[in-house]
Amino acid sequence: MSIVQPSFASSPNRALAMTAGSMFAIWGILGFLFAGNGGHHFLGNEGGYLWGAFLVNPALAFIWTALAAALLIAGMGTLPSARGMNLLVGVIVLVIGVYGFVFMNTSANVLAANTTDNVFHVIVGAILVLTAIGADKQNLRAIRGLNRAGA
Repeated sequence: MSIVQPSFASSPNRALAMTAGSMFAIWGILGFLFAGNGGHHFLGNEGGYLWGAFLVNPALAFIWTALAAALLIAGMGTLPSARGMNLLVGVIVLVIGVYGFVFMNTSANVLAANTTDNVFHVIVGAILVLTAIGADKQNLRAIRGLNRAGA
């Protein structure tokens, strides 16, 4: 018996994985373009400005692009994979945000993060983590019930 996964419209975790993945993909690709202006170092504490507000260097653009790929792949997959990836990426993005706040004006700021970047990371990370923890419980119970019935 095959298990039908909930659609993007009925699964907040799958929809958020696709939405956040698309956003990170756009920002990552544009980040490479803006970070390349001025010859910024890969792990330097200076970078180019994306939309005049977000400071980005090649390392941060690479991280955004890698997170985008992970979220998009998981979002196209199953509900449990999207939920797990939302949780993992959310924690990673929260850590990046906290790291940025702690080391913002030091030479340890290897992601060239400014206040706008850090606030963005904390908000997006919190949304990803809270959605992974709190949403889709009914869908997950239905999938688990079908797994038990089919076994």
